[in-house]
Amino acid sequence: GHSRGQGEVSRKMAGAEVKDLLPLIETANLECLNQDSDHAITHCMGQGTREDDNVFLASDCDEQLLINIRFKQAVRIHSISCKALKPENAPKSLKLFADPVNIGFSSAESDPGTQVVPLTPEAVADGTVVPLRFVKFQSVNMLSIFVDGNFGDEEQTIIHKLQLYGCPGNKTDMGDWEKVAKKG
Repeated sequence: GHSRGQGEVSRKMAGAEVKDLLPLIETANLECLNQDSDHAITHCMGQGTREDDNVFLASDCDEQLLINIRFKQAVRIHSISCKALKPENAPKSLKLFADPVNIGFSSAESDPGTQVVPLTPEAVADGTVVPLRFVKFQSVNMLSIFVDGNFGDEEQTIIHKLQLYGCPGNKTDMGDWEKVAKKG
């Protein structure tokens, strides 16, 4: 039956160890469009700086942000956490794009994205970890995150910490999938 197959997938997911993906992120190539140069993307994602509440990522000329994260290898992204300590400047939602092609602000706004993660002031206040639709983020080499606005309709969006959780995208899984496909 169909449902039994889904159960197997979720068990497999539980079996894979979900960890902080920072070691697999190319931190030197982190990119954020419309960032304030004094409050750059590394402030909310870099080792050490992301733990420091005195530094943060801030938007520059308006409230929108477009973050591009490249991974050292394909990863499976399980969940995301966003911490923002100024509720009125905190992002309302994160629109995620798995392996986007030539993404810019206009396409980020108009495209549906891979998943939209709605946030609440409570969730961003303590950086609650939000699970993603894991099946849609199975072999991601680059993730773009679009922030459209914040809770207070402020000119500036501020993020203190952005963290991704998951595991390496396993090449062997693809082989297993092919075998299954041939059998079916």
